[in-house]
Amino acid sequence: MEGQKPSWMRWGGVALGLIVAVMLGLGLKDLLVSDKPAKKPRLQQITLVKPPPPPPPEKKPPEPEIKKEEVKIEQPKPEEAPKPADNEPPAGKDLGVDADANGSGDGFGLVGRKGGRDLLAGVGGKYAGYSIPVAQQINEQISEYMRKHRLAFNYRIQVRIWIAKDGHVEKFELNGSTGSPDTDSSIKLALAGLSSVKERPPEDMPQPIKLRLTSRL
Repeated sequence: MEGQKPSWMRWGGVALGLIVAVMLGLGLKDLLVSDKPAKKPRLQQITLVKPPPPPPPEKKPPEPEIKKEEVKIEQPKPEEAPKPADNEPPAGKDLGVDADANGSGDGFGLVGRKGGRDLLAGVGGKYAGYSIPVAQQINEQISEYMRKHRLAFNYRIQVRIWIAKDGHVEKFELNGSTGSPDTDSSIKLALAGLSSVKERPPEDMPQPIKLRLTSRL
């Protein structure tokens, strides 16, 4: 028949299709299975840089040495009682000035040795009639200050006081210290309130008048 193709053409097409299929299979095999080893990934080497060492601690400069200045305190020299004049009788009971005056029941007083030489140094016994009332008035002044401020302390100190002709107290000062700054300050404040004494001093009385104050508690 004219419509049918020859057999060689039919079988040739089948063979051609098989060849194409085999070639495609081989190509896929080459793509899927490769003989070349896979490339290893390259490792990037990182070098760590060591940080610089910390700076050494700053050394503080040595502090300057403070030299302590030694303050030398000169101790007051005891005043020597003047020698009695040739025409003056020796000190005894007649020339003694005993200012054993106690305050109003508070046991605070002005005292001196028998004979008055220690209480009124250098003025002699003839001024005892004036020095004792002055000592009593000073004692009352300090006693009143102590009662007002409710103070109580023991001390022993010498006071020098300058009295004008009209009885006005010109100035006073402590000769030495009681050993307590607070006590010294209290005595100064008490005497600062004494503006005048009740009696005028004798015309020929030497100044300052020196009184040794001693508390009796």
